Amino acid sequence: MGAALAACLMAGAETPGTLSVASEPAGASVYVDGQFVGETPLDVKNLQPGDHRVRLVKDGYLENGRVVNVSAGKTGSLQVRLTARNASDALPDGQAGGGISSGGGGGGSKKWLWIGLAGGGAAATAGALATRNHAPKLGAVTASPATGLMSASIITFNASASDDDGDSLTYTLDFGDGSSTATGNAPTHVYNAANTFTARVTVSDGKKDVSSTTSVAIRSLAGTWRGTLDGIAETFVFTQSTTTVGGTLSDAFGPGTVAGTVQTTSPRIRLTITQPPFNPFVYTGDPNADVNTLTGAVNGSGYNNVPMTLARQ
Repeated sequence: MGAALAACLMAGAETPGTLSVASEPAGASVYVDGQFVGETPLDVKNLQPGDHRVRLVKDGYLENGRVVNVSAGKTGSLQVRLTARNASDALPDGQAGGGISSGGGGGGSKKWLWIGLAGGGAAATAGALATRNHAPKLGAVTASPATGLMSASIITFNASASDDDGDSLTYTLDFGDGSSTATGNAPTHVYNAANTFTARVTVSDGKKDVSSTTSVAIRSLAGTWRGTLDGIAETFVFTQSTTTVGGTLSDAFGPGTVAGTVQTTSPRIRLTITQPPFNPFVYTGDPNADVNTLTGAVNGSGYNNVPMTLARQ
């Protein structure tokens, strides 16, 4: 049992008790008060005196649970014969469902909370289990950054969920752009088109699902940008297709052409500018948070790390 659970259970002033849990067959997962404590057979120690919700889960068998009273300083026992989901005909005559027997020290009261194979058969049991199960609780889903550059910004999604039943959870994220879904609660993605995308996270405990969404704005370099290079006003008109950037330049010295790429590491933008009769020069830079400003420097053709900031028009 984890240290945090043990500390919580030992918080009471009375001497803690112990619960010995066994099952037939062995190897069932045991949850005490919603927290996983191990697999049968096992002794659950340091339990605060009083009632505790005990649940046994094993693949291929009906879930079995009850409320057990633990007495101060005593050791109680819980023995559970699990019922196979497809073995209702194997039950002894007169037995209505999965058998549970228990004994506890100190004459503590015994309260039944029993899920078994009742007369309604497997379908009725499945309905009872579905009713008993609680859906996961999913917090806010976030995307960072919430605005990015097409084919260059790595977007990290974060989601956090909990489950009152202690069930294991799976996360599936649909990025909203038609690409393959991802698993895990913190996947990353690079969008290769400019748009506003709605990403959806679905969390499942194997019985019930919950979903939540978040939005991501992806922008292209396409359009007109203006800035100043060494005191000269520059006007660029860019095009962008995934990682490939093209376009034109115009300034006091005449027209030029632009060719380059974007990438997922800084500097994310690398452009080669050709303006005869001058030698080609290179601009490298990064977008700001809303992708409306590019900050970088020019090298080549007599320039040595000369700053140039471009603003979207």
